[in-house]
Amino acid sequence: MVEDLRFRYGPGEPPALDGVSFRLPEGGSLALVGPSGAGKSTLIGLLLRFWDYQEGQITLGGRDLRSYDREELLRGIGVVAQRTHLFDGTLRENLLIARPEATDEQIDRAVQQARLDLFVRSLPRGYETAIGELGLRLSGGERQRVAIARALLKDAPLLILDEPTANLDSLTEREVMGALRALMASRTTLVVTHRPTGLEAVDQILVMRDARVVDRGRHGELLAREGLYRRVWEM
Repeated sequence: MVEDLRFRYGPGEPPALDGVSFRLPEGGSLALVGPSGAGKSTLIGLLLRFWDYQEGQITLGGRDLRSYDREELLRGIGVVAQRTHLFDGTLRENLLIARPEATDEQIDRAVQQARLDLFVRSLPRGYETAIGELGLRLSGGERQRVAIARALLKDAPLLILDEPTANLDSLTEREVMGALRALMASRTTLVVTHRPTGLEAVDQILVMRDARVVDRGRHGELLAREGLYRRVWEM
């Protein structure tokens, strides 16, 4: 639960979050939608404890977020971000970052759910293929599906999707969204995006602008209101 959350990056700075409140039930899904500078990334940074908030409260599992050790906190959160960090090793090594003790069967299942299995079969050495520094031998969509497979392997109770389809073409975006739906199933999910693609099934959408929540509802409700969400959707 997030309650009346307020945060500034420094004294005298304008508020980056100004009275944001919402509840995300276990197993539910919630999306934050809004333009750049609305406060979405700041909220993710606070959830991951890159910074600590000054006013209001975030509770996770009934505990104040600040009572968690950061390492303990991150064990319970899976993140698929706009930029996937990959290192110069094999595909298997990059997947095992999420769960070093994962079995071959668990890896195969995650790869299938992430819709990466056809790509793996096309590689000259399968999982043992080197993917290059920063994964440069992979396309943008392939890198995102590796990130999704990692999150499936980690199997954390809270999932954060931070602009997971940004910079992808429309066809690749649809393919990645299909894999993301498998990842979101039965998980508490927070989606952060500047464009409302694939949010029809999300339980609640918060529309943010200028550090505040300016509207909330489901996809169809927000379209009917012809407010900021409708304008972003039409664009």
